[in-house]
Amino acid sequence: MDQFDYDACLSELHESLLHDGIAVSFQEFRQLYFRTRDRLYKETEETLQEPNFLLRVSENLKHFGYTLEETDERIVRAADAFAEAFAGQITMKEYVPTVLKQLRRKYKLGLISNFAYSSCVTTTLERFDLAKFFDAILISGDVGWRKPNPRIFQKALESLGIGASETVFIGDSVLFDVEGPKKMGMKTVLMRKSSTEGKKTGNPDAMISGLDELLVVLENL
Repeated sequence: MDQFDYDACLSELHESLLHDGIAVSFQEFRQLYFRTRDRLYKETEETLQEPNFLLRVSENLKHFGYTLEETDERIVRAADAFAEAFAGQITMKEYVPTVLKQLRRKYKLGLISNFAYSSCVTTTLERFDLAKFFDAILISGDVGWRKPNPRIFQKALESLGIGASETVFIGDSVLFDVEGPKKMGMKTVLMRKSSTEGKKTGNPDAMISGLDELLVVLENL
């Protein structure tokens, strides 16, 4: 997915909290939020477990004297506001639906995404009407593990009912989308983010500049 304005999304989350009577300043909330997020990821650096996004908000609010469970409706509403703001920022290449439709005629399609709050991904897919193309959608915030942990890849394979050797994984991260899947026995295709990237590629089976090149590449793998 595209880069997004994190502060704009966080601002919508904060506005939702204010609307629900949780009176904290945005600057203080933002500062503590990133500290909390980074601490939680540091704690799971080796295991690659995915800390729940709602936990970030709940833990953050404790610093302001609010003791709320992760499932509190005020926290969920705030997280959903974040997700809506996120989805509203994402753009899509016009050819993407056509490519996915063509791919689905021949292949099973799965999606694995590292995102602590799954609604950010599902809301984006709904916005562009893309969910219908996928036979399996796995988001780290739901699964509890993030790429490149093998558990999320294995769960995807099980959901699709296929083996790793039958699978081609496509992504734009060397660590997450090339090295991780290759360890599972999958073939990999790396999408170049730009022509100025470093030379490290993780030795994928193919490289592309956009999804519109994928159909031809898959025929040759």
